[in-house]
Amino acid sequence: MDLNERIKEDLKSSMKAQDKLRTSVLRMILADIKIAETSGKPKDQIDYVAVVNGYQKKLKKTREEYERLSLPEKVREIDNEIAIVEEYLPRQLSDEDIKKIVNEVVEENKFTGKEFGVAMKLIMSKCGGTTDGKKVQTFLKQRLGC
Repeated sequence: MDLNERIKEDLKSSMKAQDKLRTSVLRMILADIKIAETSGKPKDQIDYVAVVNGYQKKLKKTREEYERLSLPEKVREIDNEIAIVEEYLPRQLSDEDIKKIVNEVVEENKFTGKEFGVAMKLIMSKCGGTTDGKKVQTFLKQRLGC
């Protein structure tokens, strides 16, 4: 069962269980998937994980905004939504694993601060979409002393 089918099945289950939050989140994910499907790409070329990841990024941005506005109740709501979305994403690399990859890539290629973009691209390709780019950026800046 692919990710799209799994989300649809989980939506049915959450509707039967009358779990309003889960139902709402899954409907939003399916709406984003529908937008991706109508973008003109063939269905077999749509990366459903990337669509769900995009939705997670939107939620994280919203969370940051609520934190900036000092709305703790809204932050908790968004945290609950993010937890649901993360169930449909591959396991993210730990901070230690990210640091290890960053150190390996920098030492192998002898990168300097001027080659930050090249190093970032290489590290992100090595991580394979299982990490947050902001974390990689932070660790790489620390490593290169930028």
